[in-house]
Amino acid sequence: MLFRSKISRSEKLIIVPNLVGQSRRSVEISLQQIGLRIDTVYTEFNPDYPKGTVAWQFPKSGDHIKKGMGLQITVSQGLPPDFFQVPQLFGMSMQNAKDLLTKARLKVGKISYQQNEDLVPYTVLDQSIAPGTVLNQTIQVDLVVSILRSEEHTSELQSRAY
Repeated sequence: MLFRSKISRSEKLIIVPNLVGQSRRSVEISLQQIGLRIDTVYTEFNPDYPKGTVAWQFPKSGDHIKKGMGLQITVSQGLPPDFFQVPQLFGMSMQNAKDLLTKARLKVGKISYQQNEDLVPYTVLDQSIAPGTVLNQTIQVDLVVSILRSEEHTSELQSRAY
């Protein structure tokens, strides 16, 4: 009697990379290069991840799966259209801070000036609403901006503030 035995190799397992924070296109290319693919794509508004980037994945990073298997990802659509996120303004020039607030669909509020000889004049020192705060309506963000000497710049400050 003759016995045949089949020796099989164990299937190669691939370590799932961290895809969170990458663009969808970058994820597709990365997965293709290691023998994996995207199986399901969900979308959601997510203020923590820029539009078009992966906010969630399954299996998670570090898991082992068989070559050729698919992953599920959620791609961020960014902020919901009726939400506003306050940007980080500390350390920016006053003009750049104003521009960024406008881009974020927020308004420049009261501008206060504080003497600070260590920083370039008109650098944002503080803001009235913490960076990353998500609001459901547009609002004014007050700024505290550096100056060299308070009494010397009064007329110049008034012209720059408007």
